[in-house]
Amino acid sequence: MRNILFVVACLPALAFGLAVRPCANNAPIPQDVRVVGCTVEPCVIPIGGMVDMDCDFVSPRASQTVRATLDIFLGDFRVPYDLPADQTNACNFFEAGSCPVTAGEFINYHLSTPAAAPFAGITVDLQLQLTDDNDQPLFCFRSSAQIVAV
Repeated sequence: MRNILFVVACLPALAFGLAVRPCANNAPIPQDVRVVGCTVEPCVIPIGGMVDMDCDFVSPRASQTVRATLDIFLGDFRVPYDLPADQTNACNFFEAGSCPVTAGEFINYHLSTPAAAPFAGITVDLQLQLTDDNDQPLFCFRSSAQIVAV
């Protein structure tokens, strides 16, 4: 179930400049979110496929570490998802930039994961957030994904 939720959570980032929505906390959104194979919401994700996502952002402040969190929403029901330990450390997935992060630094955050789910035919909202040492958001966005059978 956790793998399913993680895959669903990564869905918001599948192509050329996906238009994402801000989070309720009014955190900055990334400059660009690209999800392979998706340019508009909801991204259609086949079970068993791969989700490849890149987020470009400029860090609003310095931080020694950067932590990734992902939440999935089924309607108004929030389903927290615990990323594996190596994936919570977002620094491990910087293609451009590095930790410690400096204020104004351009960063490309990349995540690739298999899309696994026990069911198809649902649309979920995904919320991806990167936070600094003080648990303050560096960016946060929401996007929709439709899970389909292969």
